[in-house]
Amino acid sequence: MTTDAREQGRLAFVNNHPMSSCQYPVGSDLRADWMAGWQAAQNAAPNGGEASHPGMMADARRAARAGQSTAHES
Repeated sequence: MTTDAREQGRLAFVNNHPMSSCQYPVGSDLRADWMAGWQAAQNAAPNGGEASHPGMMADARRAARAGQSTAHES
């Protein structure tokens, strides 16, 4: 495992981990470096990374609906 936070962020993107998977504390230099690595990898990816992260928006929509009933009324 690499100890460089920027490289960890880059690898997270490459391995389809969302930006929210960063475990460094909010406001820390390590988190900023991790985020910079993730964003740099996204910017370097074809189509801005959309093709390599096809399910991320679906995951966000599912998380937003967590706890809501899935029953349908006709």
